Amino acid sequence: MTPKPWIATALLSDVGRVRSNNEDSIAEEPDIGLLVLADGMGGYNAGEIASGITITTVLDTVRREWKNTPASGPQAGGMPSPQALLLRHAIETAHTTIYHVSQSQRQCAGMGTTVVACILHEDHLAIAYVGDSRLYRLRQHRLELITRDHSALEELIARGHYTRAEAQRLVRKNIITRALGVEPEVTVDIIEETLQLGDVVLLCSDGLSDMVEEHDIQRILVEQLHDLDTAAKTLVATANERGGRDNISVALARVDRPATPRRSWLQRWLQRS
Repeated sequence: MTPKPWIATALLSDVGRVRSNNEDSIAEEPDIGLLVLADGMGGYNAGEIASGITITTVLDTVRREWKNTPASGPQAGGMPSPQALLLRHAIETAHTTIYHVSQSQRQCAGMGTTVVACILHEDHLAIAYVGDSRLYRLRQHRLELITRDHSALEELIARGHYTRAEAQRLVRKNIITRALGVEPEVTVDIIEETLQLGDVVLLCSDGLSDMVEEHDIQRILVEQLHDLDTAAKTLVATANERGGRDNISVALARVDRPATPRRSWLQRWLQRS
């Protein structure tokens, strides 16, 4: 577990019990409060390449541009925060790279990846995602799904064709409708949420969410609330015990102390004077 001034994290990825290689990728940037998870797809290990490009590009882009990102959170009138806009830009950059590689290298043709990324910044959670990798938030022992899958199942529910119970019975849940690198353009959804002391944020690939029911995810997080390393290992082990049909990746962050707001240049100058 990596200590930070105000959050604790744990990341874990596992190949599962069926696949021969791991096409998931996860990473963090501790100094920024950035977590990113990608679930690749494509033959000849191309999915692994796509998810790896995504992780590298998002990390590099956010690191490079962070110093020029305003410290403010969500803007008036519902405008996205600078952090959410930076995440969206980083993911769009990754998409462009993956698409160009898939078009120019035969062994990478058709590759793509889902992605979910977030920045925990002061009392604010900025989220950007494409596909069916998810972000959950545990608050006061209650688990809530914050993202909504870009999948055929969710689209049919949203259009009123099925109830959720009907769709879960009749529609294959792993048909995604949006991914990085597949089409020339992609729409990246961004979400803004608040953070409270004690909140736990979970990013996961569908290797977890398809294998483990949400009430069991909630139970594990509550039981291991103060030991994120054990929580991550237990989540992965449970997914494997229930079949492990896909790669399983989780990234956890817990808000341990109130964040110290980033000071403005004027505040820093006054302190030095």
